[in-house]
Amino acid sequence: MSEPSGNGPLRVAIYGSCVARDTVDLAAPEGVEVVDYVARQSLLSIGKDASSRFPEHDDVDSPFQRRQMLGDFAGDAARRVMDAAPSTDVLLWDLTDERHGVQAYLDGTVVTRSIDVMRSPAVKAALRGSLHVPFGDEDHFAAWTGAAESFHGELARAGLVEKTVVLAVPWAQTSLDGESTPWSMGISAPDANERFSRYYDHLRSLGLRVLALEDEAVHSDPAHRWGHAPFHYAQDVYERIAAEVLGG
Repeated sequence: MSEPSGNGPLRVAIYGSCVARDTVDLAAPEGVEVVDYVARQSLLSIGKDASSRFPEHDDVDSPFQRRQMLGDFAGDAARRVMDAAPSTDVLLWDLTDERHGVQAYLDGTVVTRSIDVMRSPAVKAALRGSLHVPFGDEDHFAAWTGAAESFHGELARAGLVEKTVVLAVPWAQTSLDGESTPWSMGISAPDANERFSRYYDHLRSLGLRVLALEDEAVHSDPAHRWGHAPFHYAQDVYERIAAEVLGG
């Protein structure tokens, strides 16, 4: 459990996606404030500015999704986390948006292959000429470990290492109704959990706190507000995370 500085709210920055965000939204106690939410950005896109490739006329209706895609194309995740550092009591980091890998261009720029990018014909068209580097492949893992070490260095300089909690929540293999969970863009829950394990191990080796839940302790919720997915959990999962890191 982390304590707020002074008498104010517990200030939480989020780097990740629905796991961390839903924990705060659905299970955090009163007095928790989100200072920034950086979503849909792989570690591999940090500092790899591909903003010139973002389509001049996109077809993205959601302002939130558009902001996150623009941030990813600009590679601004680390800058935003560091900007929020002076106002951050806890940095919640989940790796959910690493699951689809990245698109790498020949000039060295990188874009996260997020679900939002793949659903937008205009933005997806901007990926032409890039190479898909799948999550879990040796090339991806080798590049990602290097990026993690660089990011860890930035966290250390900003005084965030001790404030960071990595959420290693396994993808649920069964839902509350006992049925198997659906795959996500060709990845099953057992496959995803196997792929993620060495990424979490690497973050542990860097000295980061990694909150891990057991496979049998998590279930998905078919009635989840974002739809049924192996990383859209039952309420008790969020409550357990919040109790561990937010005092919920």
